[in-house]
Amino acid sequence: MHRRIVISLFVISMLSAALVKAPLPELPYGTTSAQAAVTKSLAGGAGGGGNVSGAGNRLGTLLSGWAVPVLTVLAGCLLVGALASRNIGTSVGIVVITLLGLIFLLAPQTVESFAKGIASTVF
Repeated sequence: MHRRIVISLFVISMLSAALVKAPLPELPYGTTSAQAAVTKSLAGGAGGGGNVSGAGNRLGTLLSGWAVPVLTVLAGCLLVGALASRNIGTSVGIVVITLLGLIFLLAPQTVESFAKGIASTVF
């Protein structure tokens, strides 16, 4: 047991020493990496060129791309557990909540028009 600890510490120290000795990227004299990143962003070399219009739409697209598979897997695991315990009410609740969440993630325009239709009818 003690031998494994010593070997693990040795390997970790060698890897950290190798990372410390790794060469750094060349920067113009007098600039820091933060200044170089800002200059690159403003110059347009990093995709948006400092433009933040539509950031919410891009973030929503990114999150929905990740959220749909995660929600599906999570609901599947919960559903298997609920069905294994023979709890039908919980199973139906998980299915309904998952379907609502997926509708919000996959078709937000449909949800928006549905909510506007209800609001115009009520008010």
